Amino acid sequence: MTQQEKMDEFWLWFESQAEQLVDQPSLEIIDELAEQLANVDSGITAEVSNMTENSDRELIITAHGDASRFELIGTLVQRAPQIPGWRVLALKPPRGFSFHVDGKERLSISDWRFVPLKSSPEFDEIGLRIEMPERDAQKLNEDALSLVLEEGVGEVLLSLCSHIEFGFSETAGALSIHSLAETISDWALVRGPKSMRAWLPPLEQH
Repeated sequence: MTQQEKMDEFWLWFESQAEQLVDQPSLEIIDELAEQLANVDSGITAEVSNMTENSDRELIITAHGDASRFELIGTLVQRAPQIPGWRVLALKPPRGFSFHVDGKERLSISDWRFVPLKSSPEFDEIGLRIEMPERDAQKLNEDALSLVLEEGVGEVLLSLCSHIEFGFSETAGALSIHSLAETISDWALVRGPKSMRAWLPPLEQH
């Protein structure tokens, strides 16, 4: 079976299950979706938005930042049929940082700042230092930080960052976390890999 046939088989399965799945909690859907998507490619999976009364649910096909699978995901989503109650997205989009994460106490994400790090004289790679209150830094590890950043700037922009570190120091000139997506996108348009420019997400203008 060709990969395109596997893609079409996935959508036939999803279309047959969509009406039933649309009313189920996200966590109950994910495992079944992941199992079906593994038949297309073992490196892709899905996320599903929570149920709302006034809008379609989002089915997001993701590779969790693996740029080698972006094209495959784009093709898969292009082959998706129109499915009532569902909106299909390729790759996790930027959501911004106006959200909270519960821990022993909430992380104060809106107060975070960042410093772009040059990893070469030509600035052909971009790294980040994320600065935050000490109480937040003590609760985070690299994996948890990546999840927060992926939610904020989206899968594509985060995948462009070759190095990420974090701490609670205050660097003069550090920028608000709310401008992080725009900063990475601006760098990518000028100095980033040309092969990635087609995948840059549209950003909301404020």
